[in-house]
Amino acid sequence: MAQITISCSIPVDDEVVTEFVHQHVGRSRVSAANMLRMGEKGCFYTGPLYTDEHAKVRRLLRRMLAFFESKHIPLTILKIGAQDSWHEVHPEQRDPWKISPQALLALLDARPDGHA
Repeated sequence: MAQITISCSIPVDDEVVTEFVHQHVGRSRVSAANMLRMGEKGCFYTGPLYTDEHAKVRRLLRRMLAFFESKHIPLTILKIGAQDSWHEVHPEQRDPWKISPQALLALLDARPDGHA
């Protein structure tokens, strides 16, 4: 099952953004603020793309993408495949796993078996 992780591409120190992450991702305010200030290394969301709760995950991820776009905050989104491990993703060499927000939206619209 494909998994993704999301972080801000740049360090962010903004109370509104911290509150958004706190409310929608479920991190404490302190944890959310710390992750956001870490920039690309502060992954504030990690999870599988296709689960029994795909509709809920899809709504959450769309809400996150829209929010960060409205704030003009670029995101770093990494995707690994079902057979991959996050341990394989070297912190300094993330490019092979990076996907764009548009690619994530396309994945959200696709069924888990790969069909749209």
